[in-house]
Amino acid sequence: MTPTPVILTVIPQFENVDYSTKLQYLMMIVFGAVTAGFAVAPLGTRVRILGAGVAFGITVGLWLSHLLSMVYETTTELRRGATQ
Repeated sequence: MTPTPVILTVIPQFENVDYSTKLQYLMMIVFGAVTAGFAVAPLGTRVRILGAGVAFGITVGLWLSHLLSMVYETTTELRRGATQ
């Protein structure tokens, strides 16, 4: 029996995720790839550092935004359940 690739076991879990979360994940993947691209690109050192730094900053900002939105949604649901 051959092992199932991890990506094939994760993909079905995204069917129940809302559109904005999917978009946030996609943007994090894209800017993460851009960061890696700048890091290995045959450009000048300063351009590579600047490009990778900016792309990484955007990636971190997207991740923090996603994290805070998940925490906010969860606490809102918990408060709603506690008051009813």
